[in-house]
Amino acid sequence: MSNIIDLSLPIDDKVPDPTFVKKKQVEHSEGGNLVWKKVFFPKRSSIIEKISRIPKYLKHRKLLKNSSFPDNMFLSNEFLSLSVHCGTHIDAPFHFGPYCEGERAPFIHELPLDWFISDGVVLDLTHKIHNTLITEKDIRTALSSINYTLKPFDIVLIRTDFDKYWPKKEYFTEHPGMSREATEWLIDQGIKIIGIDTNGFDLPFMQMATSYLVNKDSSNLWPSHMLGRKRHYLHIERLANLRNIPVSHGFKVSCLPISIKDVGASWIRAIAIT
Repeated sequence: MSNIIDLSLPIDDKVPDPTFVKKKQVEHSEGGNLVWKKVFFPKRSSIIEKISRIPKYLKHRKLLKNSSFPDNMFLSNEFLSLSVHCGTHIDAPFHFGPYCEGERAPFIHELPLDWFISDGVVLDLTHKIHNTLITEKDIRTALSSINYTLKPFDIVLIRTDFDKYWPKKEYFTEHPGMSREATEWLIDQGIKIIGIDTNGFDLPFMQMATSYLVNKDSSNLWPSHMLGRKRHYLHIERLANLRNIPVSHGFKVSCLPISIKDVGASWIRAIAIT
């Protein structure tokens, strides 16, 4: 029997997160009063059409309430306003820039689905201290310690255990990040998807910004993201529970994105299957 391990953080409107804007909740108890108005006055109707429906609505409105439904309740509904970078998500090449390897960068819905279900490899980088870069040497050493050689299309999961801090302030401000060299080395091995259990793939925003203000070197700003303008790869941010995968390799990862047209990222429900 297969064992499924959830590798995703929830999208939570109660967590202070700049990528989440607002939530509107429609409870069961009020849904029935709202739905009938939508029946008579759909949003796409013209003003003339809506006006023509007013007499019929007024005639029936006393009957068209929550009491029309069993238990005096209709259905609940939720309306969320949030970034595609909220929660566990995957970044597509278009997020990195308009072009990749000299061609138009693909949106998330244009990528091959078989990339998102493949053999997984967990690399233990939990020894990395806060706000430090994960180097190519770190990646090579982690692979050597598990006696594994990468093959094309493996999905590489970088374990820092920083998801333990979510949703504390440290989660957003102190995590380690992938160096450009480490990311490029993985791409050179034929890797298309790299995931990490931190808020961002690069170092925290304020650390990158502070470094740039000190030395005016733009290579300090989102180096692995910027690499995506020159090399074709995807990365997952905000993974969780990588420590719960009982093996370092020999398992499958599924990280299928929601099919949203013409965007540079998508929410995913990432899982490991052992």
